[in-house]
Amino acid sequence: MELESKIRQFKDRLRIFLILNYFSDDYNDPAHPLYKKLFKSEVKIQKIDFLIRNPDYLAYELLNIARMDPGKSAEIKPIVKDIFASKEPVIRRLEMERFFFGAYEDIDDVISFLKSVGFIDFSSKKAADFRTIEKYYFVTDTGLSKIQATIPGLSSINWYIERCELIRKYFGDLTGTQLKVAQYQIKAYRDTTYNTYIGSIQESVKNEFLNFYGEPL
Repeated sequence: MELESKIRQFKDRLRIFLILNYFSDDYNDPAHPLYKKLFKSEVKIQKIDFLIRNPDYLAYELLNIARMDPGKSAEIKPIVKDIFASKEPVIRRLEMERFFFGAYEDIDDVISFLKSVGFIDFSSKKAADFRTIEKYYFVTDTGLSKIQATIPGLSSINWYIERCELIRKYFGDLTGTQLKVAQYQIKAYRDTTYNTYIGSIQESVKNEFLNFYGEPL
C-alpha cells in the first residue's frame, strides 16, 4: 500500500473512532459488561464526519447559530475567524460525495477494522424487506482504555479531538436526521448532483461573516 493510502486509512479509522467515542452515551448492561458507550445511527456518523472534513461548512453552520442566538455570536466569531486564519478549509478539507441522502462515504471497512482490534462492536436490525434500519455501535472497555491512555500523548491528533469537542458543544444534541436537514439548507450542498463531490463554500462563508459581523474574514 502506498504511503498516501496508508495515511488516508489511518485518518479514516481515527476520525470514525473519535466520533463514536465523543458523541456516544454511557452504556451499562450487565449482559455486555465490556460495552462502555453506545452510539446510534450511521447517519449521524456521516453528518458529523462531513463537518470535520469540511471546515467551511462547519463555519457556515456556526454562523447560523450566531444569527439564531445572538447571545452566542461573540463566542462564535473568533472560532470562525480561527478556522479561516488557519486555512482549514484548504488544509483540512477531505471531500465527500453526494449520495441519495447527502454526504456519504462507505465506512464498512473502518468499522470492521475497529471491531477486529476490539475497540468497538456493533449490531443492526433488519426491516421486513431486509433493509438495515437500525445500527448500534458500542465502544468497548478496550477502546475506551486505549483512548484514555494513548491520546494525551499524541499531539498530532489534537486537532481532531478539539474539533470533535467543538462540534459536540454546538451540534452534539442533534440527531443524524436533524444534522442532515441543516446541511440540506446550504444551496451548494443541496444542488450537488448525485455521485459527485460536494464543493467548497468558502466565499459564501466570507460573505455571510462580513454581512453579520461587519468585517472581513
